[in-house]
Amino acid sequence: MSTQHMTASHQTAAPWEWLLGAAQVTRVAAAKRPRWLSVTDGQAWLTQSGAGPHAADVWLQAGQRHLLPAGTEWVVEGWPQARVVVLEAPPPRLSGAAARWRAWPPALGAV
Repeated sequence: MSTQHMTASHQTAAPWEWLLGAAQVTRVAAAKRPRWLSVTDGQAWLTQSGAGPHAADVWLQAGQRHLLPAGTEWVVEGWPQARVVVLEAPPPRLSGAAARWRAWPPALGAV
């Protein structure tokens, strides 16, 4: 069983989609924002890295997805194979004064 990071060798038609062959394991590195792992074809096994012996394994069928919280690393394997996508959650919307400052920052030296 081989372990590797998701790289260009895993890529298929879309840059965010990977094909995991039989007994192929890959790591989904931690990110600053939440993401979704979705299975578009086949079945995948998913577990959180470093979660300890009592971590719950997640089994996903085609059409199912799982939330990957910010700051967590995951291991995914096709069972026996799967096509998976990892999508980042959209940023939170700003409201009130923060949104106005983001939309219209004052120019330096403005009068």
